[in-house]
Amino acid sequence: MITPPDPSSAAAEPPRPVARTRGRPTREEGEALRQSILDAALQLFIARGLKAASMEGIAREAGVAKITLYRHYETKEQLFVEVARRAQLSVRARLGTMADADVPLETALRAIITKLYDGYTHPDYLAVMRMVIAEAGRFPKLGRAMLEDAQHISEPLVAYLQALKDKGLVDIDSPYDAAVQISGMASGAGRYLLLTPSRHPASRKRWVESLVSLFVKAWRMPKP
Repeated sequence: MITPPDPSSAAAEPPRPVARTRGRPTREEGEALRQSILDAALQLFIARGLKAASMEGIAREAGVAKITLYRHYETKEQLFVEVARRAQLSVRARLGTMADADVPLETALRAIITKLYDGYTHPDYLAVMRMVIAEAGRFPKLGRAMLEDAQHISEPLVAYLQALKDKGLVDIDSPYDAAVQISGMASGAGRYLLLTPSRHPASRKRWVESLVSLFVKAWRMPKP
């Protein structure tokens, strides 16, 4: 599994051709080349859409020969699946390490929801998800893969909520369902797929704080 780059920088700089040494490429060079191809494909898919984007154009954008691109990805559709999965896994990369269960609930939830919000409302992520929804009928395997990745994204959050439950700090039946609820609400419950979310700090803070208040009130165990 590749390690997704920080999506906040994905749109800031165009992909650069990867400098390669002669002979068999090193593992690091191979990974850098793969990332360059994925970055180029992402930008071209966003700019032109899946149907209009071509493998030749992606190879040119990545600064590689078309034959090199085909060694890594046999079809444009296979490349699109990889781009879509990487976009989703970038949200997992944002989460990093979960807070300790002894950290105040409000503090931990605020950090978690903020990271999820930033990942789910990033323009690149939203653009890819819109394409995924539009193409889901033609790519049933992509839908299943995305659901599997979503479960992977939620794993650290599920473990954190389970730790809170074991300590008797929250009243929740299912840590997994609770994690899905946090992720769904942090992502705007799907509305940002239709409307461009506000990136203004005040709007972001208002949304995050409203969710922190909601979940704390709903889950915190009453004091004896």
